[in-house]
Amino acid sequence: MLRRIAAVLAAATLSATALAVTVPAQAASAQVADRAYTETRIAGFHAAPNPARRHQHISLQGQLQVGEDCNPHERGSGLATRHNPCGDSRTQWTGSAGWQKIVVLFRAGGRSKWEFVDTIETGRDGRFFTKVPVYTSGTWRVVFEGARGLSPSEDSDWVKVFR
Repeated sequence: MLRRIAAVLAAATLSATALAVTVPAQAASAQVADRAYTETRIAGFHAAPNPARRHQHISLQGQLQVGEDCNPHERGSGLATRHNPCGDSRTQWTGSAGWQKIVVLFRAGGRSKWEFVDTIETGRDGRFFTKVPVYTSGTWRVVFEGARGLSPSEDSDWVKVFR
């Protein structure tokens, strides 16, 4: 009797294990297809000063922002006033993308290759800042490569360098 119970339990465990192995794999592939990423943008990216002297340090700053769906009909604080925080778009941008990695790249004028310069981290409000030396005119580019649930974004700025 005990052997029969043990055999039934072993068979039940084996079939449950096989079921547990196949079902999560199918569920994971379905989740990947349905995954929605929150839109991001780099706002206010600026390289200053522009133009700059050769060997001078310039500052690169901006803010990584996250898009949120917006209700254009929500009411403001006054009874008769109606504010539209979104303007004409359906997205309201906030600076809540804190502690994310931003890659800094440079491409000299007339060249096609981007060169890696630095990786910086945003502050808690999504703002980032760094100083870099300049040697030649070119385009400075900052890239957010994306993170769990956040889509990638980038922006660039041209800096003229004189002797």
